[in-house]
Amino acid sequence: MGKDITRTVEALCASDDPTVSATRSEIEARLSVGEFGWTGDLGLELVDRIADGGDRRGHCTAVLNRVLYVLAERPEPESLRALLRVLASPHRDGLHHALTPRLLAAVVADRHRIEDIVPVVFDAAPRSPSSLREFSACLLHQLVLVSDAVEGYPALRAFARTLLAEGHPLAALPLTLLPEERGIRRPPGAADDWSWQVRPTLLRTDPLDPPPLESTPSMRQRVADIDVTETDLPAMAELSGAAVRHWRDQSNGRIAAQEFWLLDPVTEADLPALFERLPLTPWPADGTPATLYPASPDVAFRVLLTAAACSPAYGSGLHGAYGRLAAWRSLAGLTGSAADVPLTQVAELVRHTGWFRVDTTSPWFHEVLWDLGLAALRPGGREVAVLAATDTD
Repeated sequence: MGKDITRTVEALCASDDPTVSATRSEIEARLSVGEFGWTGDLGLELVDRIADGGDRRGHCTAVLNRVLYVLAERPEPESLRALLRVLASPHRDGLHHALTPRLLAAVVADRHRIEDIVPVVFDAAPRSPSSLREFSACLLHQLVLVSDAVEGYPALRAFARTLLAEGHPLAALPLTLLPEERGIRRPPGAADDWSWQVRPTLLRTDPLDPPPLESTPSMRQRVADIDVTETDLPAMAELSGAAVRHWRDQSNGRIAAQEFWLLDPVTEADLPALFERLPLTPWPADGTPATLYPASPDVAFRVLLTAAACSPAYGSGLHGAYGRLAAWRSLAGLTGSAADVPLTQVAELVRHTGWFRVDTTSPWFHEVLWDLGLAALRPGGREVAVLAATDTD
């Protein structure tokens, strides 16, 4: 490594915030003229210094995160190669508090072309150090979210088989989007502000939201004699809450996942009336009844993916690859599937399930930004599952 890099890192360890800003500016200037090797060398030196305990002020970590992000963001293959060099550092402790492989993979998949990514990352994957495995796994499945071409690359298919043999959690995801996932792809001619995300919280004033479903006296009469039993299944509740578990584990969130068995079947049309009778934690009997809104399987998936991929009030989101996995795990729980059922089978159940969004205006919800209510009427009409979650800053 160059003496100028060593001096730069030593100054970061010893000085105040202005040195951090100056170093960030130097990084931008050098990248603008293609000095990717210098930026990668700086990243490696920073990792070494952090691992040795020399970053007491946190300045090296701040600059390292900038190095990682800009190398991921730049579209040149040389920038990606420099990023891999830093991530492959043997001093793993120096990367412990750096930007996560999940985030960096999301940036790379968004900013680089798949035809540039494959030769740099995956053609060499069998010879790559194990420290790059998680980044590569996340990147593979981030690419599925943005490209239809993944299965056309032998190196990507081979790496997917490696993940499966190793029992990696992301190996459960297919290399093509399922029908319920197609809504995350940008349609031709979409407006500049288009987004696949669907906010978990319904806004009653939004004209794009469907009208609420009404509960009429005749509907209440039809469901009045249906016996309802709540089934307390912790495994189902844990699986259903996968998409919002980071709201609880990293932040101030809470989750209510409940499941009910009906002695007689109920139709989707009559569910609003039955919903009023369910002993729901977020919507107690002495409060205002919950309001249901119809939802498609596509919307149900995107609500859960939005909640999973994005950050809670505190902490970080799961990003695309793990967010997709968490969304499907929630769908598996809500449809009554086991955690190890292939996603293609879960998707088949999702298509035959009645989906409803539930308003989040009861006192149980914080009504800040992170609120979610989703209900599923399973095929056959005799099982109802409900997922609610809320978080606050």
